[in-house]
Amino acid sequence: VLSGAVLGLTDVDALTIAMAKSDAALETSALAVAVGCVANTVVKLGIALVVGRGEFRRSAAWGFIALLVGSGVGILIGR
Repeated sequence: VLSGAVLGLTDVDALTIAMAKSDAALETSALAVAVGCVANTVVKLGIALVVGRGEFRRSAAWGFIALLVGSGVGILIGR
């Protein structure tokens, strides 16, 4: 799952393919992909906050925060 978070920082597609081909348990693979998606969203939130300006920055930040909260709830419910 930790490797899912690290790989998710840059490329969720590669993580998804790697987990699909791995011998890991289905639940472990699903959690790794979910954690990778969260990590990727955090990176995108950071980019939006650093590069974005004005209304875009606010809208993107709130959208990413909502996505992170929803993802976190989904991960907790799924465990």
